[in-house]
Amino acid sequence: MALTSSDKKEIEVMIRKEIKDFFNSNTAKQFEDKLIDKISKEMQKGGLKKDVKEIVIKSFQEYFQTMYQQRYYWESKFRSI
Repeated sequence: MALTSSDKKEIEVMIRKEIKDFFNSNTAKQFEDKLIDKISKEMQKGGLKKDVKEIVIKSFQEYFQTMYQQRYYWESKFRSI
């Protein structure tokens, strides 16, 4: 599906706005704060809550699976303490 010229113009305007907003942030910390604020607002709306929940669950599953698979490595270190 090809983009129309109005679609391209709209994307261009959005990118310019984001770049302008980024450069208005004097430091990376300010940019990070703005990004966190945007994410928290989306989470309060409920838009990201389900996605974040799924990511956290999957991360914990992968973490514990890795820990179980490598238990002989860390188990011996704890036993020697």
